[in-house]
Amino acid sequence: LALLAIEGERSGYDLLKLVGKAIAFVWAPARSQLYTVLARLARDGLADVRHVAQQQRPDKQLYRITEAGQPALGAWHETVEHAAPEAFFLKLFVGGLTSRQTLLEHVERFRRDTEERLAELREIEPTNTRRGHDYYHFFLLRLGIERRELELRWAEGVLEELRAGDGA
Repeated sequence: LALLAIEGERSGYDLLKLVGKAIAFVWAPARSQLYTVLARLARDGLADVRHVAQQQRPDKQLYRITEAGQPALGAWHETVEHAAPEAFFLKLFVGGLTSRQTLLEHVERFRRDTEERLAELREIEPTNTRRGHDYYHFFLLRLGIERRELELRWAEGVLEELRAGDGA
């Protein structure tokens, strides 16, 4: 819904191309997943679908957000919860659809979740013997720790900028 709200009427193929150029580095739905979601949105009345006949190519379906889809999109965006990082990244990516305060709440939640994940990994670290299979497990454990440390620094920078009110 967020992409339809920002981009207007689009086909599933068009949306996949847009995602590939814009946010695919942190969120990239499988083609089948996107088409399933679009069909469900249309079935639930949150998106309209228009069938377009084409001469040289297969017919296509264009989707657009409906009036009923607007409040559903708002409710999704306003819900601050523990979620997979990809869901958070998507909400931040379409942040122009909500308030700065809501974005601050999302980033603060992401930071808390990341701190919790980092604490769990740091609890595991001293138990790793670095012998046998643990030797190889340690490489991924360090990657997890370093990623979470980077995410925390990044989140602090995002919070600082959002609080300063720079940008949109």
